[in-house]
Amino acid sequence: MTREHDESNDDRGALVLPPEPAKRGTFALLVPGNVCWTVSDFAGGYRLDFRPMTPAEHLQRERERGER
Repeated sequence: MTREHDESNDDRGALVLPPEPAKRGTFALLVPGNVCWTVSDFAGGYRLDFRPMTPAEHLQRERERGER
């Protein structure tokens, strides 16, 4: 390291903001990576339908993420 950036002169840091509280009427849902879903309008709200991914959908997701 150069003299300018040696350990004794290390003034780097990070600003960590607290998470925003969830807004009223919202929720979080953890979904495994091998499950896909469809969203449809239903009785003034939304319906989420979950199902296991097909091998073709797995391959498509990996390509979208740049894993293949």
